Amino acid sequence: MSFEAQTDYPNQKPDLSHQDLMLFFNAMDEVFFSVDSVNRRVIQISNGCEKLYGHKPAEFLANNRLWFELIHPDDKHIVADEDEILERGGKVNKQYRIIRKDGVVRWVENKIIPCLDETGKLLRIDGITWDITDRKEADEKHRARDAWYRQIVEVAQEGIWTIDENEKTNFVNQKMADILGYTPQEMMGKELYDFMDEAGKAYALACMERRRRGSKENLDVRYVTKQGVDVWANISANPIVDSKGQYKGALAMVTDITQRKIDEEALKKSEANLRTIFDNTDSSYILFDAGLKIVSFNALAQKYSEVQNGKRLEVNNDIKGYFSEERWPHIQEVISRVSAGETVSYELSFKRNDGSVQWNNVRWLNVKNADNKNWGFILANKDITETKMAALERERITTDLIQHINDLEQFTYIISHNLRAPVANIMGLSDMLKEDDLNQDEKEEVIDRVSLSIKNIDAVILDLNHILQARELVNEKKENVYFGDLVSAIKTSIHNTIVNEKVELTCNFREADSLFTIRSYLYSIFYNLASNSIKYRQTGVAPVITIESRKLKDKIELHFKDNGKGIDLDKNAGELFGLYKRFDTTMEGKGMGLFMVKTQVEALGGTIRIKSQLGEGTEFVIQFPV
Repeated sequence: MSFEAQTDYPNQKPDLSHQDLMLFFNAMDEVFFSVDSVNRRVIQISNGCEKLYGHKPAEFLANNRLWFELIHPDDKHIVADEDEILERGGKVNKQYRIIRKDGVVRWVENKIIPCLDETGKLLRIDGITWDITDRKEADEKHRARDAWYRQIVEVAQEGIWTIDENEKTNFVNQKMADILGYTPQEMMGKELYDFMDEAGKAYALACMERRRRGSKENLDVRYVTKQGVDVWANISANPIVDSKGQYKGALAMVTDITQRKIDEEALKKSEANLRTIFDNTDSSYILFDAGLKIVSFNALAQKYSEVQNGKRLEVNNDIKGYFSEERWPHIQEVISRVSAGETVSYELSFKRNDGSVQWNNVRWLNVKNADNKNWGFILANKDITETKMAALERERITTDLIQHINDLEQFTYIISHNLRAPVANIMGLSDMLKEDDLNQDEKEEVIDRVSLSIKNIDAVILDLNHILQARELVNEKKENVYFGDLVSAIKTSIHNTIVNEKVELTCNFREADSLFTIRSYLYSIFYNLASNSIKYRQTGVAPVITIESRKLKDKIELHFKDNGKGIDLDKNAGELFGLYKRFDTTMEGKGMGLFMVKTQVEALGGTIRIKSQLGEGTEFVIQFPV
C-alpha cells in the first residue's frame, strides 16, 4: 500500500530547516528572497525568479540592482521610499510593473520585512514577490467600465486635515471625514485627540510637541472612527507658521493604510504559517530527496501511512518501504518523469477500513537546488472523494437514462409492430368465425390461424421477458471470470455441432485471462457470438473461430473473429444490433442474438463494434473497463 493520500491525525511534526524551506519554496511560482542591507547584495533568491522575471537566480546574485532595473520606468517612483521605510523598521507592500527579460510586461506584488539589530540598524530584508498580472488585468477591465466614476473619486485620494495652535480642527476634506466616518461639519472644532483612544493621545501629544518646534514627520497613526472601529492612517505632517515664524497649527496629508497594516500583520506571521502549513492544509505532503530518503512530511501523510500501511513515516527512511512490490514499478516510472521536469498528476482510489472508496488527486513535483539540479520530490495528495463520487453518480444516472430511453424505444417497437399485427389478425379471424356460411374445414383453418397468432404473441412476450431479465441480472454478484473456463463450458454445450461442422476454435488469453464481472452475462456474450459464427458459416467451408484478449491501459479488449459469410456493413450497419433485425434469411432466426449481446455488453459498462466484409468473415471487438 502506498502513502499517496491525505490523512487527518497529527503525529510526528518534523520541523523544516531554512535550507529545506528554500528547497520547498523553489518548487513554487512565488519568488522568496533575502538581501544583505549592509553590503547591498542579494544573498538568497528562490528559483521562481526565472519564471517571473526571465532571469536565473545567479543573475540576481551577480547584479544587486537587477531587480530595480527590471521595474517599469513609469513605476520606479513606487519603490523610491522603500529604503527609508525599511530603515525605520517599517514593512513594505508595493505593487508595480516589471519588464521581463523577453520584453513582456507583468504586474507583481512585493512584500518586504526588515531585520534590525539591537541598535535599530537595518541588517537584512526578507521578502516575497508574486505575479498579480491576471488580477490587475481583471481590475483594469472593471476600472474601464467605471472610468468616469473612478476619475471623480481619484480627485481626492488623500485626506487633508488642518488644526490651529490649540489642536482644534479648522478644516477637513470629504476624504478625511470619510476615513473617520464623520461629516466634515461634525469634525469642525474638535480636537485632534477626540479621534483617538488613550494610547493614541499619549503618542499624539509627543508628536505635536515636535510639530510646535517645526518638525516635519511622516507617521503611522491609529484613529478611532465614529463607529468605534480602529483605522490606521499614514500622515505627512507639517507645521504651519505665520510670517514671524510663530506656530499657528499643522497640516496633515492623511492616507488610510488600514489594509496595509492588516497585510503587514499577516506578513509577520508568515514564517510561522509556513512552518505549520504541512499540518494545517487539506492535502498531505511528503518531501524526499534525490536518494528517495524522507526529509519531511505533514500529519495527514503520517496518519495515512499508519492506517493504510501500518507503518510510521520516519525522516531518513527510504520511501520504497512504504509502497507494495506491485505498486513500486509505477512509482519508479512517475519519479523518472518528474525528474525530467514533468509535473505528474493523476487520480487514485483505495478502499477505506469501512469498505467505502476514497478518491485522491495525486501530484508529484520536482524540487531543484540553487544549481537547478534535481534535489528531491514533493508528493501531494488531496481528497476529492465527494467531487468524484458526485461525478460518477451523474455519469451513472446519465447512462441509466440513456439506456431506459433505448429500452422504451425497443418496447414501443415490439408493441407497435410485433404485438399489434397478431392481435389485429386474431380480431379479423374472430369476425370470420361469426359468419354463418363457413363450413367445418374453413372454421378449422380459421382456428388454426388464430392459434398461430396466439403463439406469435407468446413468443414476443417471452422475448420481452428475456430482455427484462437481462436488465435485472446486472445486480448479480460480480466475480473473477476466466475466459478459458467460459470457452470450455461452451465447447461442452455445443460439442456435437463442433464435431459435425468441423469447427476450429482457437483462443489466446495470454495478455488478459480473466475479468471481474457477472459470469452469466459474459457467458451469454461468448455463447451468442460463437454460435453465430457457426450458424452463419460459408457453405462448404469449415468454420474457423479465433478469440483473443488484449490488455489496454484501463480496459480489457476481446476480439471474436471468424471466416463466415460476413455482413454488408454499408447496407446494414445502422440496424446491426437492432431487435428482430435479420440480414441472412437463408437461416432460421428471430434477430435477437446481437441485440442481446449489445444489451449485455453495455450493461457491464462495455462497448462493442464490428468489422466485416461479405465473403471474408466478421470480427467483433468488445472493450470492458477494469
